[in-house]
Amino acid sequence: MQKSTKKTLLTIIITFVSTLLLVAVALCILFSKHKMPLSKLHKVISIIESSYVGEYNKQECEENAINAVLNTIGDDYAVYYNEENAKETMQMIEGYYIGIGVEIRANSENNRIEIISAFEDSPADKAGMKRGDLILSIDGKTYNAKEMSDAVLYIKGSGVENPLEKPVKIVVKRGEDEIELTVKREKIDVYKVTTETVDDICYIRYTGFTKKSKEEVKKIIESLDEKTTKGIVIDIRNNPGGEFNSAIELCDLFLEDVTIMYTENKAGDRKYYKAKKGSCKIPMAVLVNGSSASASEIFAGAMKDNKRAVLVGEKTYGKGVSQVVRYLNPLDKSEGALKLTVLKNYSPSGRWINESITPDVEIKTEEIAENIKEDAAFIAAIKELKKD
Repeated sequence: MQKSTKKTLLTIIITFVSTLLLVAVALCILFSKHKMPLSKLHKVISIIESSYVGEYNKQECEENAINAVLNTIGDDYAVYYNEENAKETMQMIEGYYIGIGVEIRANSENNRIEIISAFEDSPADKAGMKRGDLILSIDGKTYNAKEMSDAVLYIKGSGVENPLEKPVKIVVKRGEDEIELTVKREKIDVYKVTTETVDDICYIRYTGFTKKSKEEVKKIIESLDEKTTKGIVIDIRNNPGGEFNSAIELCDLFLEDVTIMYTENKAGDRKYYKAKKGSCKIPMAVLVNGSSASASEIFAGAMKDNKRAVLVGEKTYGKGVSQVVRYLNPLDKSEGALKLTVLKNYSPSGRWINESITPDVEIKTEEIAENIKEDAAFIAAIKELKKD
């Protein structure tokens, strides 16, 4: 090998090694100034693993650590799901799961688990569970807001032999009263769509947002004769929400060339959702109450701000944030999944939905009448539609 070639090769090697050293130094400086997230936790686990003489359940320790992190970040809707419950949660998006049929949140103010809504005709609804109830205990064990994920797992029957055969006793605080409720666990199919015609008005009861239920509403709308149908009343009272995209697609049935809503992520980036189709032009009213939440509020806000429908009923719940459920490892679902709030939701006018949607016509009703013809909000909605 010629001297010039050896010299060139040596120069390349020296340059490469020098570059690696500079990168290593830069990384050391970076990590010394900005410690890697949870580095202390990793060190504790490492020490336990290498030195602790006792026996311990690694999976339990890991799940407790995850829950401890979630309990400190201020996200009332954050939950860690083990493999079994992650599967059930994914099934819920399709419209069913095992449980009692409630939407809950961690109420940090009272340090309790709060009922957002009991799904219509669910075991919780039949047992008398109400919006605003605070869960004190489940089968004799007390649960606070920080233990919501544990409560969810138990209510769904995790670790319970034959859970569908064993009712669960839940003590709730309602005002100053403590009430014990016995609730069955069932396979919950909460997202139902029912319809009837009252005096040329098409009434649609819509209890949740899924791909299936949205398609059912679409079929109903497409079957209507615009010449003979004088109005549509969509009832989303006690509807706690559901799949985000289903809410957008439902709005798209009634709006055209306008903004449906927009989201904002952690970085402040906004994503606008625009209506395209807008095939239905029939006058509309939307019924809402304090248990209309999340996707229901996206729909109600879009209809109100775009003056597509008159809102009748009570102020909505005020859940202007969206969560995603992500597997920790998509290739190994045994590691479970994380439900985390990742977006803020805004109505077209720029109103953060967390501040609730106020109806155009306020009607206070304690219960939804079994006979819709006798329901005060529905009667008020018909009056509004007949004004046109």
